[in-house]
Amino acid sequence: MNTVLELKSLTKQYPDHRAVDGISLAIERGEFFSLLGPSGCGKTTTLRLVAGLEEPTEGDILLDGQSVATLPPYRRNVGTVFQSYALFPHLSVFENVAFGLRRRPSETPAEIGQQVDRILGLMQLKGKEKRRPSEISGGEKQRVALARSLVLEPQVLLLDEPLSALDPKLRKQMRIELKELQRRVGITFLFITHDEEEALSLSDRMAVMNKGVIEQVGPPREVYSAPKTRFVAEFLGGVNWVKGVGVRPEAVRISRLKPGDDEHRSIEGVVNGTTFLGHCVHVHAVLTDGSPCIVEIANRVTSFSTGETVHVWWHPRDELPIARTRA
Repeated sequence: MNTVLELKSLTKQYPDHRAVDGISLAIERGEFFSLLGPSGCGKTTTLRLVAGLEEPTEGDILLDGQSVATLPPYRRNVGTVFQSYALFPHLSVFENVAFGLRRRPSETPAEIGQQVDRILGLMQLKGKEKRRPSEISGGEKQRVALARSLVLEPQVLLLDEPLSALDPKLRKQMRIELKELQRRVGITFLFITHDEEEALSLSDRMAVMNKGVIEQVGPPREVYSAPKTRFVAEFLGGVNWVKGVGVRPEAVRISRLKPGDDEHRSIEGVVNGTTFLGHCVHVHAVLTDGSPCIVEIANRVTSFSTGETVHVWWHPRDELPIARTRA
């Protein structure tokens, strides 16, 4: 274990609410770690506490084993990429990236030029050095914001929903680029998002937050397939709560005939609609116990009609290992 960032019983109390409620985390060096949760869960407040933009009410923040909880932002070796990118509109791409380096008295102009050229090459921004932020695309602004932080070689890079301003196609492209970049530079990323797909696809490990507390920490596959609470199960994707257990839509099967074996659990229902999603179709049914159920099927599978009686079935191994009520 090689912990670079540790949060110990970290709390942030405002006059009218507690935004962060005694959370503890240990993030390893070189890890892509995501903090996932809905708006108002405390994830951005946590990032701001680590960055030094907020002061904790209680608890501690350790960077490489040293407390930084009372240090100003400029004395913490962390970088921050904000949702809005926060680029200087009057400065060129080169000057935006060089801004932090120019505040270091030990850096010579030649050294600054070399470092900026290196990071612009890494971020595929060569040839854009003289352009202003208004003259580049959204994806290029994202890269400039990343380059401005990475050129300072922080121990931890904090990213506050950095992809949310991009259109869906570019957002997916930037996910791939962001993960590949993190692997190349080897810097620890603390990534804040409310998008479960981003967290699942990018993270080495992730923490799910709810109402100021962390409900679960672990690798994405583990958190998705073995959620510890009902909130985690539902926030990470669709869940059917059937006969007291949770089953993901992709794990449920549907047929007009009851399965002819004893290995599967099955229940009868009535189709009340379908949703075409391109790569798949969701069949919506109401089961005989009154519970709703969504079944994900391939879009080439025979369609089911509204009002049709069906059987939905699944294997016990696909049931989520939590009770119907929150653990």
